[in-house]
Amino acid sequence: MRSLAAVLMISTLVGSAVAQPASKKKKPVPPKTEAVAAPKGPEKAPADSSPMAELKKSNAQLKKVLGQRGPSWSPEREAKNSEVRKIVGGFLDFEELARRALGKNWEPLTPKQRTEFVATLRELVERNYLKQMHGQPEYDLQFLNEEKKDEEATVNAKLLATAKAKKITMEIIYKMTFHGGHWVVYDVITDEQSLLENYRAEFSKIINKDGFDALMKRMKKKLGDSAQ
Repeated sequence: MRSLAAVLMISTLVGSAVAQPASKKKKPVPPKTEAVAAPKGPEKAPADSSPMAELKKSNAQLKKVLGQRGPSWSPEREAKNSEVRKIVGGFLDFEELARRALGKNWEPLTPKQRTEFVATLRELVERNYLKQMHGQPEYDLQFLNEEKKDEEATVNAKLLATAKAKKITMEIIYKMTFHGGHWVVYDVITDEQSLLENYRAEFSKIINKDGFDALMKRMKKKLGDSAQ
């Protein structure tokens, strides 16, 4: 069920960045780094803006791209993967996700550490997303309603799908914030399990025990493993 939800916006996040790596793997591949902008004040969402409408648009774009077929080695597949990354980056604010996932551990970090963490987390999420999206069953994601309060919003949805001849119905809750001029997802709740909270708990556990550098080392090792 978790792998299915991965196609429906970021649910491959849980544990993917910090799982213990196996031995004899390829050398980690450094992620592309982009400078993390300085924190901005709260943005006021326009009264007529709709987080649910933005999710519907992103989901429609994903379904269209995921419906394209082509050999895994073809230039078309590379173009498809690039388009998926672009769409995911449109509805998921990686800096916001990183900041919320680290919680109190975000503030002590230097600008360089923040940039490196965001870049590594983004690369892991995108690679896991691309890996999980292939071979997924057909699905229908129905968006039910939205609730807005200032720059925060909640969108409720229902997933209807068939996997291995078994019908699946799943309630999904998207937690969103207005950032960068549009609504972005920072958490997905399925089966009463928050992806963000699970991430935060795992990150905090590692940092409290071994420090931030140990977390980065483990994430980069995982990144190297996924490059195989």
